[in-house]
Amino acid sequence: MRAVQFHSAHDVRLSEVPDPTPGPGEILVRVRAVSICPSDWRLYHYGHAGGVIPDHPIIQGHEFSGDVVALGDGVASPALGTRVAVEPSWYCGKCDMCLRGLTNVCRHQVFPSFPPHDGALAELIACPAYATYPLPDEASYIEGALVEPLGVALHALEMAAPPPNARLLTLGAGLIGYCAVRVAQLRGFTSIAAVEPVDGRREFVHRLGADPALASAQELLDAGFEADVVIECAGEAQAVEDALELAVPEGRVVVVGIPHPERLCFEANVPRRKELTVIFSRRSRENLAECVQLLSSGQVDLKSIPIRTFTLEQVAEAMDATAERPGDMLRALVLP
Repeated sequence: MRAVQFHSAHDVRLSEVPDPTPGPGEILVRVRAVSICPSDWRLYHYGHAGGVIPDHPIIQGHEFSGDVVALGDGVASPALGTRVAVEPSWYCGKCDMCLRGLTNVCRHQVFPSFPPHDGALAELIACPAYATYPLPDEASYIEGALVEPLGVALHALEMAAPPPNARLLTLGAGLIGYCAVRVAQLRGFTSIAAVEPVDGRREFVHRLGADPALASAQELLDAGFEADVVIECAGEAQAVEDALELAVPEGRVVVVGIPHPERLCFEANVPRRKELTVIFSRRSRENLAECVQLLSSGQVDLKSIPIRTFTLEQVAEAMDATAERPGDMLRALVLP
Protein backbone atom coordinates (compact mmCIF):
# COMPACT_ATOMS: atom_id res chain seq x y z
CA MET A 1 0.00 0.00 0.00
CA ARG A 2 0.96 3.66 -0.24
CA ALA A 3 1.74 5.44 3.01
CA VAL A 4 3.41 8.67 4.10
CA GLN A 5 6.23 7.98 6.54
CA PHE A 6 7.74 10.53 8.89
CA HIS A 7 11.55 10.26 8.94
CA SER A 8 12.62 13.40 10.80
CA ALA A 9 11.60 17.03 11.23
CA HIS A 10 10.13 18.32 7.96
CA ASP A 11 10.92 15.03 6.23
CA VAL A 12 7.89 12.98 5.20
CA ARG A 13 8.02 10.59 2.25
CA LEU A 14 5.39 8.77 0.24
CA SER A 15 6.43 5.12 0.20
CA GLU A 16 5.23 1.63 -0.65
CA VAL A 17 4.92 -0.42 2.53
CA PRO A 18 3.39 -3.84 3.29
CA ASP A 19 -0.35 -3.98 3.80
CA PRO A 20 -1.28 -4.35 7.50
CA THR A 21 -3.08 -7.53 8.55
CA PRO A 22 -5.87 -7.38 11.15
CA GLY A 23 -5.14 -9.48 14.20
CA PRO A 24 -7.67 -11.09 16.57
CA GLY A 25 -10.31 -8.55 17.54
CA GLU A 26 -9.20 -6.15 14.82
CA ILE A 27 -10.57 -4.92 11.52
CA LEU A 28 -8.83 -3.54 8.45
CA VAL A 29 -10.00 -0.09 7.40
CA ARG A 30 -9.58 1.43 3.96
CA VAL A 31 -8.74 5.00 4.96
CA ARG A 32 -10.85 7.67 3.24
CA ALA A 33 -10.11 10.84 5.21
CA VAL A 34 -7.48 11.90 7.74
CA SER A 35 -7.66 15.17 9.65
CA ILE A 36 -4.30 16.72 10.52
CA CYS A 37 -4.18 17.44 14.25
CA PRO A 38 -1.83 20.14 15.58
CA SER A 39 -0.08 17.32 17.47
CA ASP A 40 0.73 15.74 14.08
CA TRP A 41 2.26 19.03 13.01
CA ARG A 42 4.35 19.25 16.17
CA LEU A 43 5.99 15.90 15.45
CA TYR A 44 6.50 16.96 11.83
CA HIS A 45 7.98 20.32 12.86
CA TYR A 46 10.02 19.50 15.97
CA GLY A 47 10.92 15.89 15.23
CA HIS A 48 9.56 14.51 18.51
CA ALA A 49 6.23 13.96 20.24
CA GLY A 50 6.29 14.96 23.91
CA GLY A 51 10.03 14.34 23.92
CA VAL A 52 9.68 10.91 22.25
CA ILE A 53 11.81 10.71 19.10
CA PRO A 54 10.83 7.91 16.67
CA ASP A 55 13.64 5.42 16.18
CA HIS A 56 12.30 4.35 12.76
CA PRO A 57 10.04 5.85 10.07
CA ILE A 58 6.43 5.97 11.24
CA ILE A 59 3.08 6.81 9.69
CA GLN A 60 1.26 9.76 11.27
CA GLY A 61 -2.45 10.56 11.48
CA HIS A 62 -5.02 9.61 14.15
CA GLU A 63 -8.23 11.48 13.23
CA PHE A 64 -9.68 9.34 10.45
CA SER A 65 -12.57 7.46 8.91
CA GLY A 66 -12.96 4.83 6.23
CA ASP A 67 -14.48 1.53 5.09
CA VAL A 68 -14.20 -1.89 6.73
CA VAL A 69 -12.48 -4.18 4.20
CA ALA A 70 -11.41 -7.18 6.32
CA LEU A 71 -12.17 -8.77 9.70
CA GLY A 72 -9.69 -10.39 12.07
CA ASP A 73 -10.35 -13.55 14.04
CA GLY A 74 -13.26 -13.32 16.44
CA VAL A 75 -14.78 -10.22 14.82
CA ALA A 76 -18.37 -10.34 13.60
CA SER A 77 -19.05 -6.62 13.31
CA PRO A 78 -18.90 -4.05 11.92
CA ALA A 79 -19.69 -5.84 8.67
CA LEU A 80 -17.54 -5.61 5.58
CA GLY A 81 -18.25 -2.42 3.69
CA THR A 82 -19.39 -0.48 6.76
CA ARG A 83 -18.35 3.16 6.78
CA VAL A 84 -16.82 3.92 10.18
CA ALA A 85 -15.43 6.66 12.38
CA VAL A 86 -12.56 5.56 14.60
CA GLU A 87 -11.56 6.39 18.18
CA PRO A 88 -7.74 6.30 18.23
CA SER A 89 -7.15 5.69 21.96
CA TRP A 90 -6.81 1.92 21.97
CA TYR A 91 -6.86 0.40 25.44
CA CYS A 92 -6.02 -3.02 26.86
CA GLY A 93 -9.19 -3.53 28.91
CA LYS A 94 -7.26 -5.37 31.62
CA CYS A 95 -5.16 -2.89 33.60
CA ASP A 96 -6.31 -1.13 36.78
CA MET A 97 -7.26 2.02 34.90
CA CYS A 98 -9.35 0.14 32.34
CA LEU A 99 -11.09 -1.84 35.08
CA ARG A 100 -12.09 1.49 36.65
CA GLY A 101 -13.48 2.66 33.30
CA LEU A 102 -10.64 5.15 32.76
CA THR A 103 -9.72 3.76 29.38
CA ASN A 104 -8.19 6.98 28.06
CA VAL A 105 -5.41 6.64 30.64
CA CYS A 106 -4.91 2.92 30.08
CA ARG A 107 -1.49 1.75 31.30
CA HIS A 108 -0.85 0.04 27.96
CA GLN A 109 -2.60 2.40 25.59
CA VAL A 110 -1.78 2.32 21.89
CA PHE A 111 -2.22 5.60 20.05
CA PRO A 112 -1.76 5.38 16.29
CA SER A 113 0.71 8.02 15.01
CA PHE A 114 2.46 8.31 18.39
CA PRO A 115 5.87 6.64 18.30
CA PRO A 116 6.33 3.74 17.73
CA HIS A 117 2.82 3.03 16.41
CA ASP A 118 1.79 3.71 12.82
CA GLY A 119 -1.19 5.92 12.07
CA ALA A 120 -3.65 6.48 9.25
CA LEU A 121 -1.84 8.56 6.59
CA ALA A 122 -1.94 5.48 4.42
CA GLU A 123 -4.36 3.53 2.29
CA LEU A 124 -5.03 0.92 5.00
CA ILE A 125 -4.85 0.64 8.79
CA ALA A 126 -5.67 -2.18 11.22
CA CYS A 127 -7.51 -1.14 14.37
CA PRO A 128 -9.56 -2.72 17.17
CA ALA A 129 -13.15 -3.40 16.19
CA TYR A 130 -14.32 -1.88 19.50
CA ALA A 131 -12.77 1.46 18.51
CA THR A 132 -15.09 1.99 15.54
CA TYR A 133 -18.66 3.16 15.09
CA PRO A 134 -20.77 3.14 11.91
CA LEU A 135 -21.24 6.45 10.14
CA PRO A 136 -24.79 7.39 9.13
CA ASP A 137 -25.47 7.50 5.40
CA GLU A 138 -25.80 11.28 5.44
CA ALA A 139 -22.36 11.83 6.99
CA SER A 140 -19.30 12.22 4.79
CA TYR A 141 -15.93 10.62 5.41
CA ILE A 142 -14.61 14.09 6.18
CA GLU A 143 -17.19 14.53 8.94
CA GLY A 144 -16.26 11.07 10.19
CA ALA A 145 -12.63 12.14 10.54
CA LEU A 146 -13.70 15.25 12.46
CA VAL A 147 -15.62 13.23 15.04
CA GLU A 148 -12.46 12.58 17.08
CA PRO A 149 -11.85 16.29 17.93
CA LEU A 150 -15.54 16.53 18.85
CA GLY A 151 -14.94 13.70 21.32
CA VAL A 152 -12.01 15.59 22.83
CA ALA A 153 -14.20 18.65 23.42
CA LEU A 154 -17.04 16.56 24.84
CA HIS A 155 -14.72 14.80 27.28
CA ALA A 156 -13.20 18.10 28.43
CA LEU A 157 -16.62 19.55 29.26
CA GLU A 158 -17.62 16.39 31.10
CA MET A 159 -14.41 16.63 33.12
CA ALA A 160 -15.31 20.23 34.01
CA ALA A 161 -18.57 19.13 35.70
CA PRO A 162 -20.01 22.66 35.37
CA PRO A 163 -22.40 24.08 37.95
CA PRO A 164 -25.93 25.10 36.88
CA ASN A 165 -26.10 28.23 34.72
CA ALA A 166 -22.36 28.13 34.14
CA ARG A 167 -20.40 30.58 32.01
CA LEU A 168 -17.88 29.12 29.59
CA LEU A 169 -14.76 30.63 28.09
CA THR A 170 -12.73 28.85 25.46
CA LEU A 171 -9.19 30.02 24.78
CA GLY A 172 -8.53 29.14 21.16
CA ALA A 173 -11.17 28.73 18.47
CA GLY A 174 -9.71 26.00 16.33
CA LEU A 175 -11.74 22.85 15.75
CA ILE A 176 -11.74 21.69 19.39
CA GLY A 177 -12.63 25.20 20.56
CA TYR A 178 -15.46 25.30 18.02
CA CYS A 179 -16.73 21.92 19.21
CA ALA A 180 -16.47 23.02 22.85
CA VAL A 181 -18.69 26.02 22.13
CA ARG A 182 -21.31 23.88 20.39
CA VAL A 183 -21.34 21.20 23.06
CA ALA A 184 -21.57 23.87 25.77
CA GLN A 185 -24.66 25.25 24.06
CA LEU A 186 -26.22 21.79 24.12
CA ARG A 187 -25.26 21.36 27.79
CA GLY A 188 -27.07 24.54 28.86
CA PHE A 189 -24.26 26.99 29.61
CA THR A 190 -25.88 30.39 30.07
CA SER A 191 -23.13 32.35 28.33
CA ILE A 192 -20.16 31.45 26.16
CA ALA A 193 -17.15 33.57 25.31
CA ALA A 194 -14.05 32.93 23.23
CA VAL A 195 -10.56 34.30 22.75
CA GLU A 196 -8.99 33.74 19.33
CA PRO A 197 -6.36 35.99 17.69
CA VAL A 198 -7.03 34.79 14.11
CA ASP A 199 -9.76 36.95 12.58
CA GLY A 200 -11.54 34.33 10.48
CA ARG A 201 -11.61 31.76 13.26
CA ARG A 202 -12.85 34.31 15.77
CA GLU A 203 -15.64 35.40 13.40
CA PHE A 204 -16.63 31.79 12.75
CA VAL A 205 -17.05 30.93 16.43
CA HIS A 206 -18.79 34.27 17.05
CA ARG A 207 -21.39 33.37 14.41
CA LEU A 208 -21.87 30.08 16.22
CA GLY A 209 -22.80 31.98 19.40
CA ALA A 210 -19.66 32.89 21.32
CA ASP A 211 -20.21 36.42 22.61
CA PRO A 212 -17.94 38.10 23.33
CA ALA A 213 -15.38 36.68 20.93
CA LEU A 214 -12.23 38.74 21.29
CA ALA A 215 -8.71 38.72 19.94
CA SER A 216 -6.86 38.62 23.26
CA ALA A 217 -7.32 37.52 26.85
CA GLN A 218 -6.21 40.97 27.98
CA GLU A 219 -9.39 42.47 26.52
CA LEU A 220 -11.46 40.22 28.78
CA LEU A 221 -9.24 40.89 31.79
CA ASP A 222 -9.60 44.64 31.25
CA ALA A 223 -13.37 44.22 31.19
CA GLY A 224 -13.37 42.27 34.48
CA PHE A 225 -14.69 39.15 32.78
CA GLU A 226 -14.77 35.81 34.64
CA ALA A 227 -16.00 32.34 33.67
CA ASP A 228 -17.04 29.33 35.74
CA VAL A 229 -15.31 26.99 33.28
CA VAL A 230 -12.32 27.91 31.13
CA ILE A 231 -11.33 25.47 28.40
CA GLU A 232 -7.75 26.00 27.19
CA CYS A 233 -7.57 24.86 23.56
CA ALA A 234 -4.82 27.14 22.31
CA GLY A 235 -1.86 24.90 23.04
CA GLU A 236 0.24 27.75 24.40
CA ALA A 237 1.74 28.06 27.88
CA GLN A 238 0.57 31.68 28.12
CA ALA A 239 -3.00 30.55 27.54
CA VAL A 240 -2.85 28.44 30.70
CA GLU A 241 -1.82 31.51 32.71
CA ASP A 242 -4.61 33.50 31.07
CA ALA A 243 -7.10 30.76 31.96
CA LEU A 244 -6.18 30.99 35.64
CA GLU A 245 -6.67 34.76 35.61
CA LEU A 246 -10.03 34.54 33.84
CA ALA A 247 -11.58 31.81 35.99
CA VAL A 248 -14.00 32.85 38.70
CA PRO A 249 -13.12 31.88 42.30
CA GLU A 250 -13.98 28.19 42.81
CA GLY A 251 -13.97 27.89 39.02
CA ARG A 252 -12.51 25.14 36.87
CA VAL A 253 -9.78 25.31 34.25
CA VAL A 254 -9.50 22.41 31.82
CA VAL A 255 -6.24 22.21 29.87
CA VAL A 256 -6.98 20.48 26.56
CA GLY A 257 -4.20 21.83 24.36
CA ILE A 258 -0.64 20.56 24.56
CA PRO A 259 1.15 23.63 25.94
CA HIS A 260 4.18 24.96 24.12
CA PRO A 261 6.65 25.01 25.73
CA GLU A 262 5.56 21.89 27.59
CA ARG A 263 7.03 23.00 30.92
CA LEU A 264 4.44 25.23 32.57
CA CYS A 265 5.27 28.02 35.02
CA PHE A 266 2.70 30.30 36.63
CA GLU A 267 2.12 32.34 39.75
CA ALA A 268 0.70 29.88 42.26
CA ASN A 269 -1.02 32.64 44.21
CA VAL A 270 -3.65 33.04 41.46
CA PRO A 271 -5.15 29.52 41.56
CA ARG A 272 -4.45 29.25 45.30
CA ARG A 273 -6.28 32.42 46.29
CA LYS A 274 -9.17 31.58 43.98
CA GLU A 275 -9.20 27.94 45.08
CA LEU A 276 -9.36 26.84 41.47
CA THR A 277 -9.58 23.31 40.19
CA VAL A 278 -7.15 22.76 37.32
CA ILE A 279 -7.75 19.65 35.22
CA PHE A 280 -5.58 18.21 32.48
CA SER A 281 -7.79 16.44 29.96
CA ARG A 282 -6.43 13.57 27.86
CA ARG A 283 -8.09 12.92 24.51
CA SER A 284 -11.56 11.36 24.95
CA ARG A 285 -13.12 8.49 26.86
CA GLU A 286 -15.37 6.10 25.00
CA ASN A 287 -17.74 8.74 23.66
CA LEU A 288 -17.47 7.85 19.97
CA ALA A 289 -21.05 6.60 19.72
CA GLU A 290 -22.39 9.75 21.38
CA CYS A 291 -20.36 11.95 19.05
CA VAL A 292 -21.62 10.16 15.93
CA GLN A 293 -25.17 10.49 17.24
CA LEU A 294 -24.67 14.24 17.80
CA LEU A 295 -23.51 14.41 14.21
CA SER A 296 -26.32 12.31 12.73
CA SER A 297 -29.01 14.17 14.69
CA GLY A 298 -27.77 17.51 13.37
CA GLN A 299 -27.08 18.81 16.87
CA VAL A 300 -23.43 19.35 15.95
CA ASP A 301 -22.74 20.63 12.44
CA LEU A 302 -19.40 19.49 11.07
CA LYS A 303 -20.38 20.06 7.44
CA SER A 304 -19.81 23.80 7.69
CA ILE A 305 -16.33 23.49 9.23
CA PRO A 306 -13.90 25.38 6.94
CA ILE A 307 -11.36 22.85 5.67
CA ARG A 308 -8.78 22.34 2.93
CA THR A 309 -8.19 18.97 1.31
CA PHE A 310 -4.90 17.40 0.23
CA THR A 311 -3.66 14.12 -1.27
CA LEU A 312 -1.10 11.73 0.17
CA GLU A 313 1.43 13.38 -2.11
CA GLN A 314 0.66 16.71 -0.40
CA VAL A 315 1.02 15.77 3.27
CA ALA A 316 3.89 18.24 3.77
CA GLU A 317 1.67 21.00 2.37
CA ALA A 318 -1.14 19.93 4.73
CA MET A 319 1.28 20.17 7.67
CA ASP A 320 2.44 23.62 6.57
CA ALA A 321 -1.17 24.81 6.22
CA THR A 322 -1.87 23.58 9.76
CA ALA A 323 1.11 25.60 11.03
CA GLU A 324 -0.13 28.77 9.34
CA ARG A 325 -3.49 28.68 11.18
CA PRO A 326 -5.33 30.51 8.41
CA GLY A 327 -8.63 32.16 9.18
CA ASP A 328 -10.45 30.19 6.50
CA MET A 329 -9.38 26.70 7.67
CA LEU A 330 -9.93 24.83 10.92
CA ARG A 331 -8.50 21.57 9.66
CA ALA A 332 -6.44 20.23 6.78
CA LEU A 333 -7.84 16.92 5.53
CA VAL A 334 -5.82 14.33 3.62
CA LEU A 335 -7.88 12.09 1.34
CA PRO A 336 -5.80 8.96 0.55
